[in-house]
Order: sequence, then structure tokens, then C-alpha cells
Amino acid sequence: MKMKKELLASLTSVALFGSVANAEIPLTDDLSAYGYIDAYYEDTDRGDNLEGGLAEFELGFSFTPAESKWSAVAELSFRDGRTTEAEDSDGDTVEVPDDLDFETVTITYAASDALSFTIGNILSYQGFETYDATGLFQYSYQGAANSVVYSAGYAYGASADYATDDFALGLWVGEADDSASVEFLAAYTGIEDLTVKFIYADDPGYETINIWASYDIAAFTFAAEYTSNDWDGTFTAGEERAEDTYMALAYYSFGKAGLTLRYSAGDVENNIEYEKFTVSPSYAFSDNVFGLLELSCEEVEGEDFTTLAAELIYSF
Repeated sequence: MKMKKELLASLTSVALFGSVANAEIPLTDDLSAYGYIDAYYEDTDRGDNLEGGLAEFELGFSFTPAESKWSAVAELSFRDGRTTEAEDSDGDTVEVPDDLDFETVTITYAASDALSFTIGNILSYQGFETYDATGLFQYSYQGAANSVVYSAGYAYGASADYATDDFALGLWVGEADDSASVEFLAAYTGIEDLTVKFIYADDPGYETINIWASYDIAAFTFAAEYTSNDWDGTFTAGEERAEDTYMALAYYSFGKAGLTLRYSAGDVENNIEYEKFTVSPSYAFSDNVFGLLELSCEEVEGEDFTTLAAELIYSF
């Protein structure tokens, strides 16, 4: 395990399917808490002003009775300045605060050491780059302008997951307009330090294929990922389009310090291509405090721009 994983895995790590957290602060014999605070500054040379704030404060609770096959997890996410559109009494569209949200909120039944069933608000199987900042090797995501390339995040549904030392299979079924939304996972972990995952998602609004692999060797972590999204227009302003993204990452640990190099390329929309290169040095100031700097250079339709960012994460 590399430095950032060593620092954060014991603090806010999740199980293979992202539904059960290893809490760090015991409250009772069965109940424990965990979380993190994510502070950042970001500056882009496209005329945007320097932006900073608290990106997120997450607080989670894990209930795991020792003699029971049942367990539960609930996570609350507080995000700075997030808004959503709504209609006021006159029918006009207005922006309203949407700072508080549920993330993982699940009830799980462990039928055996390998097989489990979960219902609730569950994180998508998709992605090498994690939803939470604590699992990223850098500040930004691989998509253009710090966008997430995966078609799904958290959603309500039920899953059945089977995992051994060598492989894992998962099936998630959730609610969607007029029909079900489905995700399928197949993972191979039979070689030490190697993880390979294939995810297929089928939803009335999109169809996604996500394939990624990571390998740890000595002080290095290498990763590669491919994501293909076919949108039917439901989530893309009525426009049907296809997007393909490729990513390659290398991380080197210097003990408490680390360095991430990442290259990604793909489509922002049909026939609108981008390339992105990221350099991110990082440092673990303590068992709870992790900081990094990032320089990302992007080219979108022939336009070049650069983003600088600094991030500090306190985990508990």
C-alpha cells in the first residue's frame, strides 16, 4: 500500500463495493464514527477568480453488532456552496441551497463470509477515481475541467455481492424512470497487488462500460482506465451523444511524500476532444492530515489552459 492509501485506508476506507466503512472512533461496542474535512484553493488561467473553501465535511456512522449478520452505515455530506434549481411560487426557476446530502446509507445482511445483500443509498461500482476526496491520488478528476467521467454516483437500490480472495461479482438494481437501472461488476484480485475490474451499467438515460486495472509494485502504483458512455439525451439537454475517456496514472511514494503523474484524454461531447496532464506532489503531515498541490494542463478544442490547486484533508 502506498502512502496516501496507508494514511487514509484505516480512517475512511470502504469495502470492495463501497457500502461499509471502517470507522475509527468507537462510540459504543457496536457503533463507531468516522469522517473528514476537505479544504481547497483552485485557480484557472481562463479568467476565473481564485476560488477556495471547504469542499466537503463528511460524517459517517457504522453500526456493526459483533454477534449479528446485520450491519448498517449512514453518511452525511455537507458541501460548501452547492445549489440546485427549483421553481418559486411564481413558477420562476431559482437557485436554492443544497449543501446537505446523504451518501452511503445502507442496511447489509451477510449471508456468509463471501455473500452479502445490501439495500439503501449505494455508491456506483464505477471508477478507479473514488467519489470521496480521501481516495484520490490528486485533487482533480480525470475529466475536462475537473469533471467526473462516470455516469452514476450514489443511488437508491439493492445489491448482491460475492467476493473471495481471487474474484468478486456484484449486481445492483435501482429505481429509474419507467424501468430499472442496473449495474454489474466483475473483479479479479487473484494476483497479489493487482486489481482488475469490469463494470457495465444500463439505465434509461445511459449505457456505460467502465474497465480499470491497478498494480502496486515496490513504491509505485500504476493504473489505467477506460470509460465509455452512451447518453440518450435524458441527462444531456436532449442531445444523444457518446463519450469515451482514457486515463493512465503513476504514483510514487517517498515515505510521507508522494508524486502523482496522470494523463487523460477523451470526448467532452461528440467530436469535442480534450487532453489533460496532471502533476501532483503530496505529503502526509500526520496520521490524520494529508495535503497536496496540483498542476493540471488541459487542451480542449485547441484551447489551452492551466489549473493550480492546493488541498488539505483532515480525516478522523
